[in-house]
Formats: sequence, C-alpha cells, structure tokens
Amino acid sequence: MPGTYRRVAGWLLIGGITAGVAASPALIAQAPARAESSDAAVAALVSEVRALRADMAAASRNQLRAQVLLGRVQMQEQRLAYLDKQRSDAAAAIMMQSQMTSALRGPFGARADTDSCSKMPNADARNDCEANVTMMRRQLAEQEAREQQLRTHESELTDALSAEQARWSEFNSRLDEFERTLR
Repeated sequence: MPGTYRRVAGWLLIGGITAGVAASPALIAQAPARAESSDAAVAALVSEVRALRADMAAASRNQLRAQVLLGRVQMQEQRLAYLDKQRSDAAAAIMMQSQMTSALRGPFGARADTDSCSKMPNADARNDCEANVTMMRRQLAEQEAREQQLRTHESELTDALSAEQARWSEFNSRLDEFERTLR
C-alpha cells in the first residue's frame, strides 16, 4: 500500500501543480485589477482634493469680495452722513443769514434812500444820515451776497448728497447681487 499512497500523493501533487498553473492567470489578472481599482481610488481622491481646493479658493475670493463691498457701503454711509450734516449746517446758516438780512432791512423797509436824510435840520446831521444809509446799504448788499453764497453752497451739497446716495444705492445693489450668487 505504500505504493498506492505514493501514487495518490503523486496525482495530488500533479493535480495541485496543474490547478496552480491554471489558477495563476486568474491570480495574475486579479492583481492588476486590484492595482487598477486602487489607482482609480487614488485618482478619485486627488480629484476630490482638487475640487475642495477650488471650492475653498472660490469661498476665499467671495469672502474678500464681500468684505470689500461691505467696506465700501460703510464708507459711503459715512460720506452720506457727513454731507447731510454739512447740508443741515448750511441750511441753519442760511436761516440765520436770512434773519440778519431781514433785521437790516427792517429800519429802512423798502426805501433805504437818502431822501429821508434831506429832511434833517442841519448839514452835519444830513451827512451822518447819508453816511449811515450808505453803510447800511453796503451791509445789506454784503448780507444778501453772503446769503446767496450760502444758498449756492447748500445747493451744491444737495447735489453732492444726491450723487453719493446714487453711489450708495449702486453698492447696495451690488451687495444684493452678491448675496443672490451665494444662495
């Protein structure tokens, strides 16, 4: 029987070798498939990392853009407040100037002339009266000119304020547009 075992062992050995030789192409084919699947996984991960980097770069650019626009809006609001304060101060100065002009017109009314001085009793009084009338006319003309300058300045400030409000609206609409792109 020892020969039978040897024969069986030989056949088993031959069968094992044959099976191994037959299976080796399948094993060899599985190795590249695993290598290909791991290469595909690495490529997918690299692609995902690149996509994440692109998303982070876009988010960083958007954040910077938002900060710039917000800063511009805030500066524009400060500019509007400054111009509105100047316009308000100019309006108050106009009101004061108008009151001063009215006060100067008061004693003379519509007739600030030297005719009333001619009724004075003596020449010194008439000369003083005419000098006062001339001085009052000059002061009245100066007050009116100053009032006109203030009105012109107020008008310029009102125009500047309108222009700055338009710029503020533009920045604000750009912020709204930016906000819509983030949704």
